[in-house]
Amino acid sequence: MVFLQVSGLLLLAWSSGAIQLSQRARVAHSAPMWLAVAWALGTVACIGLGASGLLRYGEWQSLSTGQALHRLFGEGSLAMRRSEWAALNRAAGVYLNLDIVWTLLALCLAQFHSAMFWAGVAERRRHARVVRHRAG
Repeated sequence: MVFLQVSGLLLLAWSSGAIQLSQRARVAHSAPMWLAVAWALGTVACIGLGASGLLRYGEWQSLSTGQALHRLFGEGSLAMRRSEWAALNRAAGVYLNLDIVWTLLALCLAQFHSAMFWAGVAERRRHARVVRHRAG
């Protein structure tokens, strides 16, 4: 279930750049930028929290992904259920024990890659329109 949630977030991050192509969704054009800023600030906050624990207590204090998901969804929620496959459970255990910074970094990278990809699509569309206009 955890990988499904992460996949959903990555899909949201990557596809949000497509909002830029829609002329009707002018109100939502700044949403991808704010989403990227929020994830980047979350990354910086997690690194800062971890470093402050390193300075105060001598150990890294950043949240693990599992701790963050348990705080967000609560103990024993459907979102944290184990699967029937042992290999998937082991992979989920490894992922949940990692710092949340890695998830936030992956989301930031997906967001910025999305912006670059969809900007390229928009530029190709604009160029095709200009070529059609000159030819017609």
